[in-house]
Amino acid sequence: MPMPPIRCVTCVVLLPITALVAQTPSTLVVPAAYTTNDANSHEWMGGAATNYRQQTLIGASHLTALVGRTLTAIELRRTVKKIAFQGGRANMTVTMSTSPNTPLTSSPTFAANAGAPAVQVFTGAVTLPTSPPVTGTTVAWSANNVVRIDLQTPFLYLGGTICLDILGQPVVGLNADWWLADATYEDIQGTVTDLGGGCGIYGGPNHQWSTVEENSLVPGGQARFFAYGTPWGFGLAAFGQKSLVGTPLSMFGFNSAPGCNLFLNSVDAIMIEMFAPDSDPLMANQGGRADVLIALPGTPSVLGVTMTTQWLDWMQTATSNAIEWTVAGSLPTLDMAQIEGNPALPYGQLTNNFAPVLRFEYQ
Repeated sequence: MPMPPIRCVTCVVLLPITALVAQTPSTLVVPAAYTTNDANSHEWMGGAATNYRQQTLIGASHLTALVGRTLTAIELRRTVKKIAFQGGRANMTVTMSTSPNTPLTSSPTFAANAGAPAVQVFTGAVTLPTSPPVTGTTVAWSANNVVRIDLQTPFLYLGGTICLDILGQPVVGLNADWWLADATYEDIQGTVTDLGGGCGIYGGPNHQWSTVEENSLVPGGQARFFAYGTPWGFGLAAFGQKSLVGTPLSMFGFNSAPGCNLFLNSVDAIMIEMFAPDSDPLMANQGGRADVLIALPGTPSVLGVTMTTQWLDWMQTATSNAIEWTVAGSLPTLDMAQIEGNPALPYGQLTNNFAPVLRFEYQ
């Protein structure tokens, strides 16, 4: 008599469980050092209160576990603050690609960092949760601490630098004015020395109307220079080597006041910018502002390079204070970069020693 067929009820049950476990997503925090610990900086969440574009380049050194994996969600965690964060909504458009650049060779031009093809992985409204105060050194990746973006189109990572591009726009009436995401900052900066020589009507009693930002003197980033002068007039930013003795500007045929002295022994480059006035009438007494950005190569060749910058306000024939500046003596090791700014502009402010803390969900 033939035996009845054996029905393996256990096997029927186990197969779906095995398949379910295989599809359970994993997570990876970048940088990994902040998987539970709060990082040492913060940044505004794009779209919480204003239109903002934040493009983050994430180097391959952080992403080994993701090679060949599909990314399904991105999360940004709040930073430690002893205050509650007001919740709200923001419209976001998120695009991902494999960048042709590394964080040390990234560009302030958004399009130059995007690879081909770039994939729009999400567009729509995102919740910024109401988050209670957080103290201590750790922040849980819990729902009330996290802005979560579930990708509508999963992104397959095959290696290289990820370019994560987020355009944020507030939802009218649902602004979350105070929502700060956790971020990390690698403390690398150059040095500046004020040599004097300023004159004219701006910059206070010492006529210090020229500035070089120390924390921008980082290889692979953008050195930032700005000055205040006659609104809608032209400013000439001269770059060269310092002079130990000031030379009166009047020696070169300018009808300038006493105290207008040049502290440049050579002029290697000149950049011309307009002094744009501030729209706030309360700021009129500071004059218009002119900005100059210089790309510093992310190579050892610029480590410790020293130059001097001094401005000339052409309308006043007045000199700014001269500033000797030195590029930082080491390259950033963060292997991440951030380019952020107005979505209406093709470029933003580049920093390669600062970036948000991110958590990727993947399968």
